[in-house]
Formats: sequence, structure tokens, C-alpha cells
Amino acid sequence: MDLWVAILLLIHVGGAIVGFGSVYTFAILGPMAGQRPGAGGVALLEGMAALERRLLRPFLFIQPISGAFLIFATGLNNGFFSHYWLWIAILLYAAAFGMGVFVQIPLVEALPKMAAALRGPPTPEFLAAVKRTQVVGPILTVLLSIIIILMVTKPGA
Repeated sequence: MDLWVAILLLIHVGGAIVGFGSVYTFAILGPMAGQRPGAGGVALLEGMAALERRLLRPFLFIQPISGAFLIFATGLNNGFFSHYWLWIAILLYAAAFGMGVFVQIPLVEALPKMAAALRGPPTPEFLAAVKRTQVVGPILTVLLSIIIILMVTKPGA
């Protein structure tokens, strides 16, 4: 393996660990926030938003760029569609990217502000936003898990 491929692989795998590893914490932190009304819950939601901003967001863009360079550096662009594990993972990533950028990230950003503004029981808008994250979050986690499995096992390669 030449140095260029090793560096790209390090960036790509490291990005998956750092950027997308944080997504797995949301399944733990979200319910914890719901069990702690008031400042404690708001702090957990703010922590989730900070993880999303500082770790996840940068890697949403680093991953496809480093992946594209890896495809060409390793020659996987030759007979690209015969590497079904790769193009299926790319399609799943595109779906997860769209769902994350247009649905989940805005919700994760809005929830701490909504929770901090609560005076009394949760509003219907807050509960609807929480419910939406409870639906979209697990879908994103499953998609990322499938992508990781495909990238590691490379079935049919």
C-alpha cells in the first residue's frame, strides 16, 4: 500500500470513527435528557448539539471527499458497478446525508433551545420534535451501521 492510500485510508476510517461514532451516543444521551427535566436535560441536549456541530458536521463532508479519492487511488473506479458493496454504501450514505442534514441536524440544534424555553409541561411542538428525532435517529444509526458493515466486509469483493 503506498503512502497516499494509507493517508487517505487513515482520514476515511478516522473520520468514520470520530464523526459517526458520536451518532451512537445520541441513543443514550437523548433518553437521559428526557429523564432529567430542567437544566440537566437542557445541558444534555446542548452536549448532543455540540457533538453534532464539532464532530459530526465536519465529517459529513470529509467522508465523501476522502472516499472518492480512495476509490480512484485504489482503482475501484474501474468496474465500479461490479463493486456492489461500494455503490450500495454510497447510496445509503447519500440517503443518510440528506436525512441528517435536512431533518436530524436542525432538530438536534433546535431541541436545546426549545427545552430551555419550556415553562411547565412540554409543548406539543417540543414533543413533536422529540418524536421526530426518535424516528429519524434510529434510521440513521441503522444506515450508518450497514455502511460500516459493507465497508469492512466488502461482500463479493
